[in-house]
Amino acid sequence: MAELADFLNDGSEQASARILDGDPATEIRGFASLAGAKDDELVFVRDAAHLAALVDCVACAVITSPGLDVGARAVLRSARPAHDFSRLVEAFVPSRRPPAGIEAGAHVDPAATVDPSASIGAGARVGPGCRVGSGAIVASNATLVADVEVGRDAWIHSGVVLREDTRIGDRVILQPGVVVGGDGFGYVPDAEGRPVAMAQRGRVVIEDDVEIGANTTVDRATLDETRIRRGAKIDNQVQIAHNCDIGEEALIVAQTGLSGGTIVGRRAVVMAGVGTTGHLRIGEGAFIAARSGLHHDVPDGARMFGAPATEERSWHRTVAALRRLPELLKRVRRLERRVEAEASLPSSERGDASTPAPSAGDAGRDDASGGDSGRD
Repeated sequence: MAELADFLNDGSEQASARILDGDPATEIRGFASLAGAKDDELVFVRDAAHLAALVDCVACAVITSPGLDVGARAVLRSARPAHDFSRLVEAFVPSRRPPAGIEAGAHVDPAATVDPSASIGAGARVGPGCRVGSGAIVASNATLVADVEVGRDAWIHSGVVLREDTRIGDRVILQPGVVVGGDGFGYVPDAEGRPVAMAQRGRVVIEDDVEIGANTTVDRATLDETRIRRGAKIDNQVQIAHNCDIGEEALIVAQTGLSGGTIVGRRAVVMAGVGTTGHLRIGEGAFIAARSGLHHDVPDGARMFGAPATEERSWHRTVAALRRLPELLKRVRRLERRVEAEASLPSSERGDASTPAPSAGDAGRDDASGGDSGRD
C-alpha cells in the first residue's frame, strides 16, 4: 500500500488529498469491484451510498473519501477516489499494446508515411498521402482512406474508417466501428421535387486527447470543418452531423444526435438520447438531461430537461403538475355534471345564486395550494 500511496503522491497532483491509514505493508495483488474482490485486492468506495456493498466485501484495502468508516482495512483517502483508483489501474494493469511495425497482411500505400514506432495491424489499410505519427496504433481492419493524418500515440481501433482529409490529433482514442468524415445528410429538391444530395467537400478535425466510443459517426463539413476540440469525450452510437463544433472537454453520452451546425460549448454535458435541431448553440458548462429535445439555444451554465427542453425549475414544476392532472380532471368532470344537472331544473329549484358552485378554476387553485412539491 505504501508504494501505491507514493505513486499517487508523486507531486503531479494535490498530494495532500491522499492519506494512508492502516498498515502500509499491506500487500496488494490486484484491483477489483466491490462484488468480485478477493482478500488481496484493492477496491474503491466513492461515497457513503456504497458502504452497504462493502459489508460483505473481503478486499484487504480500500481507496475512499476522507471521513468514511470502512472498517479494519488499509485505507487510501482521496478527494477523488474514483479518479485515483483509475490512475492506479492504468499504471499497474496497462492495456495490451501491439508491437511497433507493419504486420503481415496490412496494406500501406507507397505514398503514405508511417513512423517506425507506429503499429499497423493485419488487414488495415493506410491510403495514399496518409501520415501516421510516432507510437500511434492503427488496428486490424481499420481504414485510412487518403490524406489522413493520425497524431502521435493515437489508438485507432479495429473497424474504424477515416475518410479523406480527416485530421486526428495526439493521444486520440477511436473505439471500434467509429466512422469519421462520412458525407453529411444534406439534400435539396431538384426541379421535379426529388431530393438531391448537396456536395460535401469539407473535412473533420479531431484535436488532442479526444475519445470517441464505438459505432459513433462524425460527418464531414459541407465546405469547412466539423471540429471536435481538445479533450472532448463522446460515448457510443452518437451522431455528430456536418459542421458541428464540439467544445473542449465536453461530454456527449450515448445515442445523442446533433444536427448540422450544432455548437457545443466547453465542458457542456449532453446526456443520453438528446436530439437537437440544427444550427443551435449549447452554452459553456450547460447540462442537457437525458432524452431532451432542443429547439433553441441554451445559455452558458443552463440546465435543461424534457422535450421540448425547458429550464430545470420550470420542468420540475411541469412534472409535478402533470402528476396532479388526473385528480384535477376528475374534479372538473364532477363540476360539469353538477352544472348540467342544475341547468335542467326549473329556476325555482336551482341552488341559491348567492352561493355559487365551485368552478373549475377553484379546483385548480385548490390543487395548486397543495403543490409545494413543484416549487423550488
